[in-house]
Amino acid sequence: MSKTANAAAIGVRRAWLGVGAPIIGLVAVIIALAVFVFGSFAQDQNRAFERNSATLVFNGLEGRARMMGAIGLDYANWDAAFENVSARWNQEWIDDNFYSSVADLMILFRQNGAVRYSWASDAYDADKDSLAAIVAEAGARLPNLRRLSRAPAVADTVALTYARSGDNLLIIAVVPITREDDAARIAYNPLSGYDYFAVVKVIDVAGFAQANRSMSLDDFHMQPADAPVGEGMISLPVVTPAGNNVGNLVWRNTHPGTAIFLNRIWPVVIGLLLIGALTLLITRHLVVRQIGAMAGAEAALEASRVKSEFLAKVGHELRTPLNGIIGYAEIIQEETESETAHADAQRIINAARHLNELLKDILDQSRLNADRIVVKREVLPVVGMVAEVQGLMLPSARAAGVNLTVQPSAAANYVVADHVRLRQCLINLIGNAIKFAPRGNVTIKTRIEERSRGDAVIFDVADDGIGIAKSDQDRLFKPFSQANEQISQIYGGAGLGLSIARELARAMGGDITVVSAPGEGATFSLSVPVASPKALQAA
Repeated sequence: MSKTANAAAIGVRRAWLGVGAPIIGLVAVIIALAVFVFGSFAQDQNRAFERNSATLVFNGLEGRARMMGAIGLDYANWDAAFENVSARWNQEWIDDNFYSSVADLMILFRQNGAVRYSWASDAYDADKDSLAAIVAEAGARLPNLRRLSRAPAVADTVALTYARSGDNLLIIAVVPITREDDAARIAYNPLSGYDYFAVVKVIDVAGFAQANRSMSLDDFHMQPADAPVGEGMISLPVVTPAGNNVGNLVWRNTHPGTAIFLNRIWPVVIGLLLIGALTLLITRHLVVRQIGAMAGAEAALEASRVKSEFLAKVGHELRTPLNGIIGYAEIIQEETESETAHADAQRIINAARHLNELLKDILDQSRLNADRIVVKREVLPVVGMVAEVQGLMLPSARAAGVNLTVQPSAAANYVVADHVRLRQCLINLIGNAIKFAPRGNVTIKTRIEERSRGDAVIFDVADDGIGIAKSDQDRLFKPFSQANEQISQIYGGAGLGLSIARELARAMGGDITVVSAPGEGATFSLSVPVASPKALQAA
């Protein structure tokens, strides 16, 4: 091999290492970011399943208990029941009236837990006595049991509690036997104690299986309070009003977020690897061609200079590799005739753009957390800022079919803020309004608000979109958080924009607040300090 060819080969290898290694590193970083982002979303989905399934189980339990309470109130707050139970014991009347097609057990007991009468459905008639004893004992342990009959409202005379019999859960509603008239009910105070009526719903193995199907839960059952919860299971303690844990409701944690993560991450990873491989091949081709042109150089110094120039050009072309990946994906999308490849390329483009925006937000959030963002104090004209932001956001508004209007206030003249950061906050608020009010209206208003620590200019960004429930509004300004899981699934986003905007607003001496209701749109208000006369003179 000639010296020239050998030098060319060495140049090719060196250039390949110099250019190929950063590309490989970039692809690795993007894949790592994609795995991190999807993994974070998967963990959020898993935690949401734990919270939502626990809420579903709790609400179902509470609903059954309240239904038993309503039935018990019908039987106990009854003059006829009072006359035939508390005034004088009429066994025949009790046998004829105390039964139900809805409840599993009906029990009359005294305050000391002594059972006076029990009725059970056919399914539990054999165990009636043992179940009645358990129910009476649980009822007798209710706090303030004697005071129930004197509650101001008849609905408050119902007390709910729970007990366990083997693997069965007993949902118990206890109501004192009282007269129907509230004054007579409250005035009655027997020395011998009250009679109490308990209505019971038994959730047995069949009942848990039915609940398992209705709530789409796996392996839903009850176990003793001291029994260990198995790995991969979720538990909800069943606690009585006295604070006793009668057992744990347990069901399997299916980790839905992890399943979604495993299904969706691999197409992204494979797509990024393909784009990275394509980039490497194109780069290698460029390197070989350029080094081949340099092979005729006589002096090693001149060859080195030419190679340096070439590497500088390649470095210039690859200074934004992420945009390069997006560009190649768009080329593939335009030139391919396969619908599958076209869709895969679009997913790669969306993922890369999303990662680019996410990286910017994550860097801003990390700087905010470390107090490394410095905001300038500039005197800025309000009208000019609003006009500038309106001009930047008009294309996005038109694309979404949104009517973007401005209603400035003549009283709001100048503010003290950082120009770049104030614009960032306004763009974020307006962009969100456009996103959540497609084909609707977004209005930017300015006004003056008098405050004890100094007046402020308020930028109100109002839309007539989907709106936000009050219970979800606190989560809007938390990093990596959305108003709720449904919005996160439909509209996407990392949940950093509003948290960063609020932190920036507070760093400038202002704040961001929101007023909204579902179906009534939302108004986000950005406050910034008014420029004082001294600041205006200095400007």
